[in-house]
Amino acid sequence: MLKLNPVYQRELKTGVRSFRTALIILGYNGLLALFGLFAFYVTFEYEHRFGGSVDYASILRIYAIIAATEFCLVLFSVPALTAGAIAGEREKQTLEILLTTKLSPIQIIMGKLASSISMMILLAFSSLPVLALVFSVGGVTLKDFAEFMLLIIVTAIYIGSIGIFFSALFKKTTSATVATYGTLLILVIGTIGVAWVINVIIQMKLDNINIEGTIYQVADIGNWLLLWLINPAVTCFAMIERQIGTGKELNDFLGNFGSVSLYIRNNWFLISTVLQLGISILLLNFSSRLLNPLRKRCYWRKDA
Repeated sequence: MLKLNPVYQRELKTGVRSFRTALIILGYNGLLALFGLFAFYVTFEYEHRFGGSVDYASILRIYAIIAATEFCLVLFSVPALTAGAIAGEREKQTLEILLTTKLSPIQIIMGKLASSISMMILLAFSSLPVLALVFSVGGVTLKDFAEFMLLIIVTAIYIGSIGIFFSALFKKTTSATVATYGTLLILVIGTIGVAWVINVIIQMKLDNINIEGTIYQVADIGNWLLLWLINPAVTCFAMIERQIGTGKELNDFLGNFGSVSLYIRNNWFLISTVLQLGISILLLNFSSRLLNPLRKRCYWRKDA
């Protein structure tokens, strides 16, 4: 039999058995269901009664909005759940006891990560019946649902590994939380801001060269656009846009800044998820090294 990680097993028992967990699942899916039913009413009853026709494309937009909402929930909730995973144990002075067990540092790290993101993944899975409302009209397949769940899991691991890393690096939960949210802000907004600044600088240089106005050239930042592969928001946009559209919006979005290989554009979702998982593995490995009590310089032993 597959043996569960003891840290994950303990955290799972204490979390799932609480009445608060059931209320969170009920409230979360209840709001999504109300939103979905209201959207169906507006699409089929209201538009047919007053507009004389039904816009079936609205159903796909409903799916896009619900999926984006769930993604944002994961994006902004996981840092708060993971930033205190190790730092919280240190503040409660239970980290030393945990390190004296037979568990290796990587087992502790993986257990803490799994327990922190399990609630978000549970909410995502429990919301699939609400998302499946679009099956009554069509346009979204089981493959699309599988890609959406893959996005949620990869994003939770990606952002969660960042939170775990800072939780192992800093002594206080507050410091780890601020660092995690700051890194998330850099990933989501900072990478786009860097691309925009570089685009503006290159365009200004081109405008100065062609000051007479005989030839107008558009700036192309080239490989700098590959920074967006580590941006989870762009990954979500690429997945949803491809599922409900033709991919034109993503190409137009990238085209505003420069040119990217056709292979990368067509496989943006796959490449970005693999890259983000690779970064997650590196961060988890670094976290286990920080937690290792046999290191020459053990950071967690310093006074707060």
